[in-house]
Amino acid sequence: MAAIYWYGILAIIGAVLTVFIMVKKKDNHELLIFFLFAMMTAFIAEMIGLLFLNSYSYYPGVFKDHYAENIFGHIIPNATLWPATALLVSAFPSRYRRILLITVIYTLLDVLFVRLGIYQHNWWRTWMTSAAIFFYCIFMKSWYLQLKNRRRTFLRFITLWFALLIIMKLPVSILLLTGLQYTYVGWFENIYRDSGAFSVFYNAAVSFICALFLCVLKKWYWKLASFILYFTCDALLMEFDLLFFHGGWNIYCLMLMRAVCLFLFIALENKYPHKLSEQISEIS
Repeated sequence: MAAIYWYGILAIIGAVLTVFIMVKKKDNHELLIFFLFAMMTAFIAEMIGLLFLNSYSYYPGVFKDHYAENIFGHIIPNATLWPATALLVSAFPSRYRRILLITVIYTLLDVLFVRLGIYQHNWWRTWMTSAAIFFYCIFMKSWYLQLKNRRRTFLRFITLWFALLIIMKLPVSILLLTGLQYTYVGWFENIYRDSGAFSVFYNAAVSFICALFLCVLKKWYWKLASFILYFTCDALLMEFDLLFFHGGWNIYCLMLMRAVCLFLFIALENKYPHKLSEQISEIS
């Protein structure tokens, strides 16, 4: 069976598990925000492991470029299976036995993918995968429980920021893989590696400010400012020859995409049951 089908199975399992949890639980908007937070957390860990430490390699068999393969290979499980697992251990009462069972399943998947030749350890080891998923589950469960505390305003802001960050970052990764858009700042020789690493830091910085505008300040003109900020920063990247477009894609297409993503986040944040601006007002 082709490698991409194995990766597709992981995506299907993650998607089915996510839908099942959303149907079973009533607080869907809160869970969706947490799902996006868990996804971005996995993305950051993968960026460190893949792009900076060269810990392991993915081989889904779609791209010729090694780093394009890595980016595509990591998106599939980290956008589906890992955050779905975070929902499973957080939304339902989970004892350590369930987390240990999940750890064993992930460990077996690691061994299977290595033996199939569709995933390779460089200096990484299987026991590290076991430790990573175990602590990921513990961290996510603890974070979710802390979010239930009304006084955890800072944690809620980080959660919303990460949710906004993944909404803004994931489409950029897809554009990179399709060849329509990329950035190049010279951190790495490979375009995919350089663009992938820079886009995380760039979008993290801009989305952090936008999260303040959208979630804390809340006035209509601050919401408008978040759109202007993203449009301006993207235009500056293009002006300084750091942002490039191909295949008919251009700065105006990017602005439209940014606007859609920001509107999507605003809609989600409006449904989020814990309003940061109200909580900050109560504290002050």
